[in-house]
Amino acid sequence: MNKRISKISLLFFLLLFCTRTFSQQKDQVNEITDSVKWKTSISEALTEAKRINKLLFVYCFSPTCPHCQAVSPFFETKEIANKYNHDFISYKLNLSEEEDVKFLTERNITLPSWPRLLFFDRDGNLVHESAGEPFTEDLINTANIALNPLVRAGSFEKRFEEGELSIDFLANYAMFAKVKEDTATQLKVSNVLFSIYPKDRLGSIESWKLTKDCVSDLDNGFAKYWLNHVEEAKQFEINAGSPGNEGNTFRGIIQNSLFGSKGKFYSFAKLGDVRKYIDNIGASEYADNLLWEFETKALIKENKLEHALAIGKKMINTFKGNGSAYVYITRVFTDNFPDNSYVKSAKTWLVSALPTITQDNVRAEYYYELARLNQKDGESEKAKLNAKTAVDLATKIGTKLEKFNTLYESIK
Repeated sequence: MNKRISKISLLFFLLLFCTRTFSQQKDQVNEITDSVKWKTSISEALTEAKRINKLLFVYCFSPTCPHCQAVSPFFETKEIANKYNHDFISYKLNLSEEEDVKFLTERNITLPSWPRLLFFDRDGNLVHESAGEPFTEDLINTANIALNPLVRAGSFEKRFEEGELSIDFLANYAMFAKVKEDTATQLKVSNVLFSIYPKDRLGSIESWKLTKDCVSDLDNGFAKYWLNHVEEAKQFEINAGSPGNEGNTFRGIIQNSLFGSKGKFYSFAKLGDVRKYIDNIGASEYADNLLWEFETKALIKENKLEHALAIGKKMINTFKGNGSAYVYITRVFTDNFPDNSYVKSAKTWLVSALPTITQDNVRAEYYYELARLNQKDGESEKAKLNAKTAVDLATKIGTKLEKFNTLYESIK
C-alpha cells in the first residue's frame, strides 16, 4: 500500500514538474514574442528595410537616461511589439556606442533630447521624428503618423508652403528642422511661429517650451523675450524639477548664434547686446573668452583699429603664460588686420610666448606666425629662416605641409 502511494506521489510530482516547466517555457516564448524585434546592427536594419520596402524605426536611447528607462519597457509589451514588428524594421541605437552615434552624425542628425524615435525611408532618409513618451497610446500614435506620408514630418515643407500655420504645426516643423540640422529652415519657421504667437502669452510656460524646442537664434522674438526674463524661465525649470536647465537653453542659443552663419556678420554694437545677454544669464565671467575674436573682427571691419588692438592686448594678459593662446591671437590679427600697425605688439606677444611652448606642433605654428610677421615687416631673411624652421617642425611631427611650404616659397 505504501509503495503504491509512493508511486502515485512520484507520478503526481513528475506531472506537476512537467506542467510548471511547460508553463515556464510558454512564458519565455511569450516574452520573446511580446517584444520589438531589434536588428543586431544598423547596417543590417538598413539593408532589411530596403529589401522589403519598410520604414526603418530607430529608437535612440542612453543606458543612463532615466526617461529612457521609463520608455524602454513599453517596447517589450505585446501591443507595441505587434505594431512595430508588423510595420517597421527596428533598431535600438545606443548613444554611448561610437558606431551608433556615427550613424547619426553621417546624416547630420542632432538629438535635442532622448529618448528619440526616428523613422527613415528605405533609402535612409529621415521622414519623421518624435520624442519618446512612456505611454502605449503615444507610441502607437507616433507609429501611425510615421506611416502616413500626408501627415508625417516629411510632409511639413509642402504643408508650410501651402499655408498651414498653426502653433503646433510650426513647432513640430521647427523641431524637425532642428533635428535635421537644417538651420535655414529652422530660423525661418521659428520666426513665423513667433510672428503668429499671441504676444499676451509670451510669459507662459508654453512660450518657454517653444523657445527650448524651436529656437536657436538670438534675433528670434522668443529668444529676445526670455533673455530679458531669465528669472521667470529659471522658476519654470525649478517647478519642473530641472533647476539650472534654463542656462543650457540660453547658452545654446547664444553659441548657435555666434558660431552659426550669422555671427561673423555681427557688428560691434550687436555683440554688445550679446554681452548683455551673457550677463543676464549670470555668465559674465565667460564673456571675454567667448566674444573677443568676434569683437576684434567687427572692430577691424568698422576700421576701429586701435580699439581692436586694445582687445588683443587685453586677451594676452588674460591668457598670460599660455603660449598656444598667444599664437592663436597673433594669427587672428595677421589674418584680419589691414595694415602693419599691430606687428610690433604681435612680435612682443610671440617673444613672450616661446619659453612656454614645449610641444612641437605648437612650436611649428609659432614659427609660422612669426615668419608671417617678419614678412609683413619686410624682414625677408628672418621670415625665410623662421618659415624653414616651421617646415622642419611640421615635417618632424608628420602634419600637413601645404600651408608651411606655401609660406616658405612665397618669401623672396
